[in-house]
Amino acid sequence: MNPSHEINKSFLAVWSWATAIFILAPLAFVVAVSLTPRDFISLPMQGISLRWYGQMLTRGEFLTAGFNSVLTALQAAATALMLGIPAALAVVRYRFPLRTTVRIVATSPLFIPMTMSGLAILIVASTIRWSNQESRIYVAHCALTLPYVFRTVSASLSGFDVNQELAARNLGASPLKAFMLVTLPQIRPGILAGAIFAFIVSFDNIGISIFLTGSQFTTLPVELFTYASYSNDPMTAAVSVAMIVVSLASVAVLERFFGLQKLMRS
Repeated sequence: MNPSHEINKSFLAVWSWATAIFILAPLAFVVAVSLTPRDFISLPMQGISLRWYGQMLTRGEFLTAGFNSVLTALQAAATALMLGIPAALAVVRYRFPLRTTVRIVATSPLFIPMTMSGLAILIVASTIRWSNQESRIYVAHCALTLPYVFRTVSASLSGFDVNQELAARNLGASPLKAFMLVTLPQIRPGILAGAIFAFIVSFDNIGISIFLTGSQFTTLPVELFTYASYSNDPMTAAVSVAMIVVSLASVAVLERFFGLQKLMRS
């Protein structure tokens, strides 16, 4: 066996573990802090307590902001699906003059800093006197989540043999029926992956939301950021863990029904 190959393999393993620890260690620290019984941020050296989770559930502002975040994420993900699926179909299957433009517009939010996007939307909203905070957060999150649906659906369509749909149409199926019965079941993993990624990105977003929320409507990440700016108790860790659990649950659903490795290969 080639010794250099073994060295490279060992180096890759060490690097992968080091990267995983670098990413997960701060999360483990947050979980530990959320279980402390003390009134200040500290590790639970004197026992484990769920005190701060209980207090979190009594704070109306966190519950309201959490509901707003979930609702906004669901609305943004649904809208991203309605816009992203047709856009992906058009770009992958057809050649038209604005094809490149559609691709650039659909993916551009990935390449623009979130703070810049949030500030730009705030300036436009102020210029046109768009004061409804809920609607402008919704529009901003739709733009933010669209690229995830567009890219996952495009990847699924790129690996799909369109001749299967043409065969269904030759057998008498209408274009819509052929798409629903032949194409849709095969690209469903990409659609679901895009929807879940869109939900997570919207639910956890603060870079854009912090510019567009206010006293009328706020999201959980913004509420947590505001609370942490004037309080030093472990409730911030408890709320953070709750947000992590929501994100992990979304990924678990994706893994349970479709498998992440399968989606990576699609």
